[in-house]
Amino acid sequence: MLSRILRSHLCRDCLAASSRRPFSITVSTTSTLPPPPPPIGYAHLTNRALILLYGRDAAHYLQGLTTTNIKSYTLNSLGGSYTSFLNAQGRVLHDVFVYPIDHAFGFGEIPEGITYDEPGFMIDVDKAHAEALRLHLQRYKLRAKIALRAVDPGEWQIWGTWNDEAVEAFENSPAPPQNFGCTDTRAPGMGKRILSFVDISKTLEGQETSVESYDVRRILRGVPQGHDEIISGEALPQESNIDYMSGIDFRKGCYVGQELTIRTHHTGVVRKRILPVQLYNSDEKPPDGLQYDLLSSLTTPAAPQNIARVNTRGRSAGKFLKGVGNVGLALCRLETMTDLKLTEEGSQWSPEHEFKLAGQSGEDHNGEKEVKIKAFVPEWHKYRISVRDVHRQQNA
Repeated sequence: MLSRILRSHLCRDCLAASSRRPFSITVSTTSTLPPPPPPIGYAHLTNRALILLYGRDAAHYLQGLTTTNIKSYTLNSLGGSYTSFLNAQGRVLHDVFVYPIDHAFGFGEIPEGITYDEPGFMIDVDKAHAEALRLHLQRYKLRAKIALRAVDPGEWQIWGTWNDEAVEAFENSPAPPQNFGCTDTRAPGMGKRILSFVDISKTLEGQETSVESYDVRRILRGVPQGHDEIISGEALPQESNIDYMSGIDFRKGCYVGQELTIRTHHTGVVRKRILPVQLYNSDEKPPDGLQYDLLSSLTTPAAPQNIARVNTRGRSAGKFLKGVGNVGLALCRLETMTDLKLTEEGSQWSPEHEFKLAGQSGEDHNGEKEVKIKAFVPEWHKYRISVRDVHRQQNA
């Protein structure tokens, strides 16, 4: 039973909780904020870019650089997965999706010495840092029989699709014909990623929405993405929830950055994690639940900023990473900002505690209106914690 739980990306309880929406949305017809995401929809992810990597050594090459088991990927409509690249110190450089490909269609010319029937992969990465990833891949190439290139935005498109009304059936359905992609396993109900070399918007189910609206949907589910939220060279994979988002295979062989990641998994305690947060003005009551409010008068603060407990001096309680309107993501000290118990000391959190944004330095800024912040632990986080606890008990 335990092995089946550990192998599963999603649980039925989490899927059910996701479909019930553990957050709410208040709509306005005059707001300049992005509209709330529709329950059934899709978005053209123009903030992402693709790198094509191919050649006889492609799978072995990526296996030594990424946190998941690349060799387990299959060439089918739902092949591919979420993963990450780390530096030698175990810090995240890039969080990505990797898709196995068939060179026989749509990939143009290939270099001399490499044939169409050799394995290859498309890597879906934060567009602003695609060149940095290409250089990182080139750095480790040495004598590996591979080739790589940036894919022009006009060649292929990246789409995010979802259906909150039939989560499990939708995520198990095949990709549209002549396209490929994978189920987005980062959180229950995130839907699917689809890569296409033509505009498929007319063939997708639901309502098209913007990248910004897609980001709201992602933030409400507590899913960080890209360098603004998973800070390159600083963020640790477990603190960034990459383990919870099915982005780490703790049973695979050696890869760059593995030592610290594995040691933390087996012996360490992850005291901080990225969580969804709600912002509210100092004269408002703390929110009872996570709510994206287009009527909010709050101006989204700049990020990153430190988080401090109201009326208390001491170490930072966390770091605010990104916001859209009155919601966002923050790296939170779990036993300070939530009721989660990680150690025998237990949580220091109390329902009476409130937290605020404290700027880059952690000090109050005179004359500026105080912005308060409250963290929420997603249900799928609690499920992952319960699976981890069962696993540790079985191996004690």
